Amino acid sequence: MRICFLTNELSSKHGWGNYSTGLLNQLMRKREINCRVLVSEKTEENALPQIDVYKVLPPLFGSRAIKILSLIRNYGKIRKLIKESDIVHSLIEPYGPIVYLINRRKPLIITLHGTYAVFPFKKRLLRKVYSRVYRRARKIICVSKFTQNQFLKQIQVNNTLVINNGIDYKKFQTFGMFRKAGDNTKTIISVGALMFRKGYHISIPAAAKVKKQYPDLKYYIVGNQKNKDYFKYLKELVKKYRLDDNVVFLENISDEDLIKLYCQADLFLLTPISIEDTKFEGFGLVYLEAGACAKPVIGTFGCGAEDIIRPNFNGLLVPQNNIKETAKAVKKILDNKDLREKLGGNGEELAKKMDWVKVAKQYIDIYENLID
Repeated sequence: MRICFLTNELSSKHGWGNYSTGLLNQLMRKREINCRVLVSEKTEENALPQIDVYKVLPPLFGSRAIKILSLIRNYGKIRKLIKESDIVHSLIEPYGPIVYLINRRKPLIITLHGTYAVFPFKKRLLRKVYSRVYRRARKIICVSKFTQNQFLKQIQVNNTLVINNGIDYKKFQTFGMFRKAGDNTKTIISVGALMFRKGYHISIPAAAKVKKQYPDLKYYIVGNQKNKDYFKYLKELVKKYRLDDNVVFLENISDEDLIKLYCQADLFLLTPISIEDTKFEGFGLVYLEAGACAKPVIGTFGCGAEDIIRPNFNGLLVPQNNIKETAKAVKKILDNKDLREKLGGNGEELAKKMDWVKVAKQYIDIYENLID
C-alpha cells in the first residue's frame, strides 16, 4: 500500500510538524505501508531521516508569487509522486487543494486541526476552492470533536470522523527520574507559542492572584516568541503585577529540558481563547504531554481542550477570559496534594491509552478500507 503524505515539516517543535512526525513514525514501521512524504521546499529539519522525504511543496508562508512559482517549479515531481501512490493523505489543511488540482482520481484524506479548518470559509474565493476539495475527499479526519463541530458549521458533508492526536508516551517516561520531590516551591508550566489565542494575558494575572498565597511561586512559559508585540505585552503584564521573580519565559529548549520542566511542575496551565469562531485551539497536545508526566492540567471550555480534559478526573476546565476562575482552579490544585496526585495519575493513564502506537491503528484501518 503506497501512501503519499503532504505536510509542511517533520519536526517536534511545532503543532503540525509534531503531529506529522508522531503519526509517520508509527506508520513507517508497518511493512504493508510504503510512505512517501512531501514537505515544504523551505523545510530544513527532518525528524525522520529513515523515511523518503521530498522537499517539493510550496512554503505555507510568504507572498502568493513565491508560492505559485514554487508550485510551477515542482509540479511535475508532485504529480508523479501522487500518481504512483494508492492513497494521498494531506496531514494539514492548506495542502489539500494541491492534490485536488493535480489529481482528482486518487482517494484523498485530509486531517483538520483547528484554525485552518475554518479560516478559508471566511474568504469568498477560498470558500469555493476548499468546499470542492472537502466534498471530493474520501475522509476528513478531525483531531477533536470541537474542530469537527466548528468545521460542520461551515459546510455540510458526511465524510468526517474524529481521531484524537496521539503521543509518544515512552519518550516522556525516559526522564521520569526528574520528577519533583521534596521542594515546597509551587511550580506552574505553560507550553505553546506566544500568541493571543493561547491566553497568556489571562494566566499571568491569574498567577499574580495565586502569588498572594504562594509568594515563591514559579511560572514557566515555554513557547515560540516570534509575535514580538504580544511578547512585549506579556512582559509588561509581568512588570505590572510584580512577577519579575516568578515568571520565566523560555524558547527553543530541547525535548529533554521540556520534559524535565513538565516533571518538576505541580500543574500544567493553558487557557486558550477562541476568536470569532475562526481562531481556536483545535486539540491541545500539550495537555496530553503534561498528563504523560503525571501532572494535573487546567484548560478552558469551548475549545479542543474539552476532548482531553475531563473535569475532576485529570484536570479542570474554566471559562475563557476569566482570570478569577483560572486563579481559583490553580489554587484548588496547589492546595490539595491528594487531588494533584489523583488528577495526575489519571492523566498518565489517559496518555498511555493515547499512545501513537494505538492511535496509528485507527489510521491504518481507514487506509485499508479505502483500498478494499
